[in-house]
Amino acid sequence: MNIIQRFIPALNKETRPGIKMVPAYITIHETDNPSPGAGARAHAKLQERGNDRLASWHLQIDEREAIQSIPFYETAWAAGDGRSGTGNSSSIHMEICVNSDGDFKKAVNHAAEVTKQLMETYQIPLANVVQHHHWSGKNCPRFLRSGEKGIDWNDFIQLVSNEDNHKRTQENMPFPGHLIKRGSIGKDVERIQRAIDVNVDGIFGPKTEKAVMALQKRNGLAADGMVGTKTWAVLF
Repeated sequence: MNIIQRFIPALNKETRPGIKMVPAYITIHETDNPSPGAGARAHAKLQERGNDRLASWHLQIDEREAIQSIPFYETAWAAGDGRSGTGNSSSIHMEICVNSDGDFKKAVNHAAEVTKQLMETYQIPLANVVQHHHWSGKNCPRFLRSGEKGIDWNDFIQLVSNEDNHKRTQENMPFPGHLIKRGSIGKDVERIQRAIDVNVDGIFGPKTEKAVMALQKRNGLAADGMVGTKTWAVLF
């Protein structure tokens, strides 16, 4: 699923502190906002213009789209386990919208799809896909925990761990030495773009090349902008 990027301005240190992290978990939340129109775009705008409380999350997802507010290599304040807690310091946080005029089941399916993409990109095991409740004891994601909307947490995990989807994902995974460079297109390029947080369009253009070069410089590699064996190893 394509992820639209609408980042919180970097100057807003209250909700986008800029603290670097290596994702080890994916935490599932629900917005708990049933107001009509309170879908992914509304929550992305809320984060973009400055939330009125000290809280933030990486993604908001509804039945139409997934929108990213914080790079996946930066901390968000979402777990409720303190500034240095494992939930805040090493998890990607995903909010599923529950607006009354939306399709919750479809939003959950989209959340499962994006969860699988993130698991593949960051090599996160299924055991590390957890509820917000795992970190703070909060009753969240409330509807998935109760199943009152016709789909529960076990259903979500089943969607994420679907063997057919896993097999297709494995078949599309690149091998060491698989060279990707400017002008390349396709699924491998999309995987790279997700990992370096640039617009995911499957086309290896100038912006993707620039981001790859920056990654290479940070990791002491030759900054040639091409993804070969050594750069793949850094990415995945």
